[in-house]
Parts: sequence; structure tokens; C-alpha cells
Amino acid sequence: MLPTGDYFGGRAAELAGIVIHPNAQGCSLGTSLIESYIADTRPNRLIAYTRNPSLLRAVGHACAVADVLEHQYPHEVAASIPDATLADDNYIYHIGRYAPHGLYGAFDPAQGTYNGQRLDQRCRYVTDPNNALAISVETRR
Repeated sequence: MLPTGDYFGGRAAELAGIVIHPNAQGCSLGTSLIESYIADTRPNRLIAYTRNPSLLRAVGHACAVADVLEHQYPHEVAASIPDATLADDNYIYHIGRYAPHGLYGAFDPAQGTYNGQRLDQRCRYVTDPNNALAISVETRR
């Protein structure tokens, strides 16, 4: 995780990535890593750019947020995330985040489910492999 002091006075961290071996996925290791990071560094907020429902769930569990894509004031949240755009579907994206053919190749995690719905059906801009969701979640320390 990277501190994002330029935007949040050193009280936010950008989650740049978590890699869990496929045999160990689904064992809450990602959530544990995020929780440990929050306990050690005490940021007020986590930011991530992702197409991966597993990361959305891990951040949600670690920060006690049921749906990391929902915001009471989405315009304000979008304005606070570097390179973020609030799209007409009311979700926040980083448009053009990845290379033209995307980050994942044949297996795109955006086809997975988040809160009971396929992510690429709920958030229509992730149907383009260049785009990422931009999330910002209070850590509720």
C-alpha cells in the first residue's frame, strides 16, 4: 500500500495490489493483510483502482462497509480520488487505467460477482478492459 499524502495529508493509502496464491484464495488472507495494514499505519481512508470483486469484498470486510461502491455523496468522493470520474451509472471509475487490452487477458475478474451481481453488469464501464473502478473507503478505526 502506498501513502497518498499529496491528496489526503498523509492520512490515506492507495491499495496498489494484493497477490494471493490461487490455492490460498478465499481464506480471508487479503482481508487480514488489509486489516493488519490499517492497524499498523492507521490511515483514515483506503483508495483502490480495481476490476476485482475479491478486492472489493476484502476492503469492505476490513473497513466494515457492506458495499464499497455506494456513497452518500458520490460527487464529493469522485472529486477526492486522483484520476476518478463519476460516470452516468453513478459509479466511480478511472477511465483508461489499463493498457488497451486490459490487465487480465482471458480471465477478467470483472465477470465475477460482487454482492450477488456480476460486476460487469452492475458497473457497465468495466465492460471495457481499459477501465477500473475507483473506490475510496473510510477505515473506521
